[in-house]
Amino acid sequence: MKVLITGAAGFVGKHLIHELRAHNHNCIASDRVIVNPVAGAMSNEAVDICDGTAVNELIARTQPDACIHMAGITSVNEGAVNPDLMLAVNVRGTTNLLDAIRVHAPETRLLTTSTAHVYGTPPRDQALTEHSPLAPLSMYAISKAAADLATLAYANHFGLQAMVARPNNHTGPGQQTRFVVAAFAQQVRDIAVGASEPVIRVGNLESERNFTDVRDVVRAYRLLIEAGEPGQAYNVSSQHTERIGDMLKKLCRMGGVSPRFDSDPDLVRPTDWSPRLDTTRLEQVTGWKPEISFEETLQDMLNVTQKKTQP
Repeated sequence: MKVLITGAAGFVGKHLIHELRAHNHNCIASDRVIVNPVAGAMSNEAVDICDGTAVNELIARTQPDACIHMAGITSVNEGAVNPDLMLAVNVRGTTNLLDAIRVHAPETRLLTTSTAHVYGTPPRDQALTEHSPLAPLSMYAISKAAADLATLAYANHFGLQAMVARPNNHTGPGQQTRFVVAAFAQQVRDIAVGASEPVIRVGNLESERNFTDVRDVVRAYRLLIEAGEPGQAYNVSSQHTERIGDMLKKLCRMGGVSPRFDSDPDLVRPTDWSPRLDTTRLEQVTGWKPEISFEETLQDMLNVTQKKTQP
């Protein structure tokens, strides 16, 4: 298939293109700004998802067989600071794409990437299915829930071949260091090569989160555009929950360092845990199961970071 990827220049997009190319799909990489061509893409398109005219032109010209929509603002803090921009990009950007596909390429299979944040903070012992109520608590989650529901509405009302993925936290090689695992991996490697003092700034080490390797997540995305049922949402998550302090100790052991941990109040979140997602629907429809262990993810992140920090 010819697959258009919005938000392709980011962390997940690069892994997604690698996954799609490995399974003989041709990729069109689209992002608001493309400084360097995205490796593996047959073409690169600089398009602002908020520009409805440009989005219409892109869809009409490229006529993709499938589209994986990842463009958007992913920072929870950005939503608190600039909610209007968050809504414009994440909601209106999505409806721009939906309208363009409806008019110019109605047979395109569309996957909108949502987030587990749309479920809010249910009881910790509750496994959430796709039928669980949406209860977003931040402007980020509200914007993603709106885009999520808009996608399903266009599928149900206009017959678009559109569906939604609701992934839990994902991490892996190449992730930005504003995310906890990547931040700790970078600090461990800097200490290991003597680039910094043996001190790591930490937030709440007692919090627990679910982590899925980004390579397993993008495999789910590929399987969904190939075999997913339109008009449905799909949870994407491993069932592995890790205490942040235990994760940091594993990284330190793998990196061969014994740093001091300094508490930083700025790194403590008011809500700092991941919901449990039931992935039965995804497994039954596509056969997907996570394949990469959390320890393998950590080691691969250290290896990538090591290459970047060595002279």
